[in-house]
Amino acid sequence: MAPWFEFPHEIRDVSAEEEKIIRKCVIGYTKPFVKCGKAGYVMPGAYRKYAEAIYNIKVRPDDVWVITFPRSGTTWTQEMVWLLENDLDYDAARSSPLHERFPMLEITTSIPEVAFELIKINFMNLADFQGLNEAVKYPSWKSIEEAPSPRFIKTHLPLSLLPPNLLDIAKVLYVARDPRDTMVSYYYLNKMVARGLMTGTFAHYWEAFRRDLLPWTPTISHANEAWEKKTHPNLHFMFYENMLQDLPAQIREVSKFLNKDISEVEIEKLADHLSFANFKKNKNVNNTAGDNNNVQFVRKGEAGGWKSHFDAKMEVQAEEYLNKRLRGLTLTYPTYDTGEECSRL
Repeated sequence: MAPWFEFPHEIRDVSAEEEKIIRKCVIGYTKPFVKCGKAGYVMPGAYRKYAEAIYNIKVRPDDVWVITFPRSGTTWTQEMVWLLENDLDYDAARSSPLHERFPMLEITTSIPEVAFELIKINFMNLADFQGLNEAVKYPSWKSIEEAPSPRFIKTHLPLSLLPPNLLDIAKVLYVARDPRDTMVSYYYLNKMVARGLMTGTFAHYWEAFRRDLLPWTPTISHANEAWEKKTHPNLHFMFYENMLQDLPAQIREVSKFLNKDISEVEIEKLADHLSFANFKKNKNVNNTAGDNNNVQFVRKGEAGGWKSHFDAKMEVQAEEYLNKRLRGLTLTYPTYDTGEECSRL
């Protein structure tokens, strides 16, 4: 019988001031948000009840997990991994949505409380988006626990909130991205999902992000947990920017990590399938809500896009944010145009 691990992290409500900042950027949540552990990972209040159950999901040797902070190349990596693990079966990939092939572990805890009833009646096609209809009927982690092997599991939770034996048993891929670009993409996704109901501006969103007050933040602590374990044989650490710069090279590295033999012709075909021009047209990965194309997971697929969104004040704040959080760490983020590592600003 598998051991049961006591959840080791304190979970506490955010302060009243922090709650106000968060609620300018997200809608539909009725319970107070919480912070978890020393890093203070922000999660919806529903997470408090289920943290220990998620921490104790039974890991299997043939599992493959993809872990990211939101908007860091998750979908891109999922499709790559699934195809490599399934003998490049493009027909099977085209016949089933990615969220069914590669479900998200904690999605049930992340659905706003107000949305539960709206999803059940499929308000504005919400039930079609990322399989939310099933996630409100039955906890996502229980569905995963009961799923047949091999399982492919996506999560935005950091390693410290996941089963402590995960790396000892399963293969894990972690993808990191420049936090500034992550924040911009995160903002646009929430804006699309809210469909005009989100009242917070880009400035509100940046303020919440730089203060580590959005769900799953702090992003640099999140990435650093995996970075510190990057030499573990069961962990493959990747950067989104490197995928943009040389996708075939990243496919080679991932296939090697997964112990998959793949020819150069197959690598080029997979890279073409994963190109953003094709990815944006692929409804099974760019998860639209039914026939409504207003909500799309795949947006621009770029690096450095934050430069066209930040004003001079935000640029200074971003430098301060990166400098403070990267101080004392070996983690650095690569630049897309030169392939060199960013200095710790």
